[in-house]
Amino acid sequence: MQTNGKPLLGVTGTNGKTTTILILKFILQQCGLNPALLDAEKITAVHNSCGQLNDCFLMEVPVDTLRRKKLSDLSLNCAAITNLTLDHLTSCRTANRYFAYKAQLLQQLTPGAKAVINADDPQALSLAQKEDIEYITYSTRYPSAMVVGSNIQQHLWHTRFTLEITSEFRGLTNQTIMPGSASIRFNLLGEHNVANAVLAATLALLFVPDLEIIAQALSKFPRLRRSMEVISSGHLTIIDDAAGNAAALKAALATVQNLQAQRILLLHGMYGSGGVVMNRNNARALCSWLQKHPENQLYVTRSMHHCRNKYQVRLHEERAFLAELKQQGVSFAYFPDLPDAIEGILNHACKDDIILLLGGPVLKHARKIILNTLSDNRFFYRPPSLFAASDTQTLVHNPS
Repeated sequence: MQTNGKPLLGVTGTNGKTTTILILKFILQQCGLNPALLDAEKITAVHNSCGQLNDCFLMEVPVDTLRRKKLSDLSLNCAAITNLTLDHLTSCRTANRYFAYKAQLLQQLTPGAKAVINADDPQALSLAQKEDIEYITYSTRYPSAMVVGSNIQQHLWHTRFTLEITSEFRGLTNQTIMPGSASIRFNLLGEHNVANAVLAATLALLFVPDLEIIAQALSKFPRLRRSMEVISSGHLTIIDDAAGNAAALKAALATVQNLQAQRILLLHGMYGSGGVVMNRNNARALCSWLQKHPENQLYVTRSMHHCRNKYQVRLHEERAFLAELKQQGVSFAYFPDLPDAIEGILNHACKDDIILLLGGPVLKHARKIILNTLSDNRFFYRPPSLFAASDTQTLVHNPS
């Protein structure tokens, strides 16, 4: 692949890849650069005429892309690892293979290239074995990382935190990024999204070594569709998130728990095509949360008639998920079809509850169905004027 000397950057990990890439692209555009997003599954030669229009190339790298050696001919200038969990084992089979595939991305870095790694994840740090590259760490919990998101304050509509550089490092043009800090008002909810923002900011600093400029751009990043998206708020708050694996579920649940609702009514869509292991692990994560917070309620659906066949929940996946809930002795309500599940959860919702829609493609149409239902019930419904016009116009689609 030809990049005409322009930097090529890849982001891998279990969670946060898509969000990080979207935030990074936005920041670079705000800084006057023209990044290009590459599809790692359909990567082709970048012709000279195209490459001249772009300042850099950004790429989300799933584990299956590495497993099939789709990027074996590429040399990267920078790679980032978000986190590593054992949920994505359908194709990799074992944890050792999964970690080995992820490590391949670092091996494809050119000498002197940058590797940005999550210091909060020991598994990710363990991959830092290549000796001829520069490592940069980021964190939301480890204050000695080189770039830190600290003083995190969660609100319903936004998150405030401090973006802090604790140790100097060099950018892709060999310019030095000096220690400093900046206050951020970020439009996404949750510590996990703060971690994505810190990673994106760290990567952006490699291109634009000015903390204040990066911080200003980051504070302008709009809300993401289905990324802890608040879709209604009044007597009843509804939040929608596309979490599909156990780590993402735990992060979303921790975020909502911090909002101090009277109860959380969780509608979870099982993960079609995720396999038995992922669905069992998802059920265990939900059971652990419910056992700690028994006042909350769980509703489950496979969305039989409202998702593409590719994402339909298979019988063995459904059995694995429901069997785990029953074995743990957790109470839940199961609805095969999505509209029935939404009707069930709304019938039990009370003032000051939070309804959390949590699941992957199975819940893609949940937002539309629930808002159509709420429009006939003014006790719960807040009209669209709740959102500022600018928010509505800039809401970003989340491909995941």
